[in-house]
Amino acid sequence: MRWITGLTMAAGVVLVMGVVSQAVHGQDKQATNPLRVGVYDSRCIAIACFSSEWWNTQVREKMKEMEAAKAAGDQTKIKELEQWGSQNQQKAHLMGFGTAPVKEWLTPVQDELATVAQQAGVDIIVSKWKIDYQVDGAQFMDVTDVIVALYKPSEKALKSIEAIKKTKPISEEVILKIKD
Repeated sequence: MRWITGLTMAAGVVLVMGVVSQAVHGQDKQATNPLRVGVYDSRCIAIACFSSEWWNTQVREKMKEMEAAKAAGDQTKIKELEQWGSQNQQKAHLMGFGTAPVKEWLTPVQDELATVAQQAGVDIIVSKWKIDYQVDGAQFMDVTDVIVALYKPSEKALKSIEAIKKTKPISEEVILKIKD
């Protein structure tokens, strides 16, 4: 019976040594291959998206729905569409002037983000406003302009994007007080 206990203890020691070895090698790997993070200014993405053909198509479809609802006298649909417009205007303000997430507005370029990451040599892509913690040695690369270009923005949109980069984001509280 003693030999079983000894064998069990030996197996436990080997297991623990393996875990410790993996932890040490994992730390070594992180030191030699630091986390590379692609960051973007979400305000710029919002401006590019809201001036894109993808967004214009969304709006045109809603306008057609509104025309049909008005022609049919469908007050419920009219109110629904008015609410959609109001909510999206508020989202546009929160994203374009603040730091609200733009995840759903990355939809039209989602399939191209892997290529952006690969070309930039980054492991992940995140909003630069949403980093709460980072490991020592993490490397950051701004990929804002590359993502913006995916929306094929107009010259006017590019000027707005360059201007917004020079300003600090506005707090959500202040934005929500703004009336159209």
